[in-house]
Amino acid sequence: MGVSVIIPYYHGNKYLENLSKVLADNIKEYEKKFDEKIEILFINDSPGDALEKEFLKEISGYYRIIENNKNYGIHKTRVNGICEASQEYIWMLDQDDIVSERWLLSQFECIQKYKTDMVIANGKRQISGKDYPIFKNDKTLKDATTIAPYVAFGNVIASPGQCLIRKSAIPVFWMENILWENCADDMYLWMLMFGEKLNISYNPEYLYTHVSTGENFSSNEKQTIYSEYKVIDLLRKAGGIKEWYLRFYAERLKIRNRYFFEIKKKWMSQIYYVVTEIIKILVFWLVKYFKI
Repeated sequence: MGVSVIIPYYHGNKYLENLSKVLADNIKEYEKKFDEKIEILFINDSPGDALEKEFLKEISGYYRIIENNKNYGIHKTRVNGICEASQEYIWMLDQDDIVSERWLLSQFECIQKYKTDMVIANGKRQISGKDYPIFKNDKTLKDATTIAPYVAFGNVIASPGQCLIRKSAIPVFWMENILWENCADDMYLWMLMFGEKLNISYNPEYLYTHVSTGENFSSNEKQTIYSEYKVIDLLRKAGGIKEWYLRFYAERLKIRNRYFFEIKKKWMSQIYYVVTEIIKILVFWLVKYFKI
């Protein structure tokens, strides 16, 4: 009935001290109300680089370390952790994530209250030192529990670190068919869950902070687009998602590539942006309200 925290580790000793403190604070708040077990699984995806256990003293007795025999990438590493997890719920946390000390308590309360397969918390994006909400209001957060914004706009969840998921609800296809191209394994997971019509709820509390550094934008954006094309191939193989949704998903990636890398004149890119945003809004309405 408890929670397994899955943390892929990759040359991340510099993050462990802060991460350990955040997790310790979360466990303390959680255990004030719940008796269910908490386990923390670090999956080391950088063989030869050992985790410095001295940084993990605050969570001693809660964590264990799983060693990958080679560098597998983020998706396979998460899957390896989930396979080792013994608890009913999964929290996929990255080594550099920033979360509230109430994350675990608040999310567990929500998923117990609504009896859903996943709960999505709100959070903030930190850009140049300023915080912006990931979801502007409860309506956009509620929309994120439906497939419409993912088809029309892309992955509206900043990170799996916003979500608490029932382990048994994680699609077998996602566990067995690995996305080897890093970046979009979370979008892949959400789309499969919608395809299986799983029950998803939301938590309006701001519990997660996504920090945008702005570094290496070009290479990161290209890698994301490449990874998402691979996701489309896998979703076609899985079935369950309407073909026209996947066709628009592919078109949206083309739009994204043109906007960032092909249109050189600023005024043309601005016009292109406005036109394509209108198209995306239309698609959103068609999917959400007309169920086309």
